[in-house]
Amino acid sequence: MADLRGSLIRAFQPWVVAGALILGSGCSSQPSDQQVQQKAAETTQQVKQGAQQAASEARTAAANAEDKINAVAAGVKQGLQNGASNAPINLNTASSEQLETLPGITPAKARRIIAGRPYSSPNDLVAKNLLNQEQFDRISGKVQAP
Repeated sequence: MADLRGSLIRAFQPWVVAGALILGSGCSSQPSDQQVQQKAAETTQQVKQGAQQAASEARTAAANAEDKINAVAAGVKQGLQNGASNAPINLNTASSEQLETLPGITPAKARRIIAGRPYSSPNDLVAKNLLNQEQFDRISGKVQAP
């Protein structure tokens, strides 16, 4: 947040300088309209570049924050899984919350799995295009469909 604040200060600093120059010029010799226009154009360009840089830095900071939030969520999920029993989860009766304890199963995937019931075998998840083979391989030993 401090980086974003610094970026915004840098982005608007030229405006403050330009304003001071324009006000200060009233006390001494008068610049021409063309000089004032040129200075305003230069300052606007500097502010535009500063604002673009600040926006880029804000996007980067937001992406980094999202990565950290996802890592925390994955850690919480892993911690919950480690405390869970080793019994396989029944695909035909499991709740969304139970399915979400499986590696790679998001709330949306859990809803799709529930909507695709009934299952005669865990492989039905791949056969019904609910998971690809790689996703299924991560959970295959943790699910059953009696």
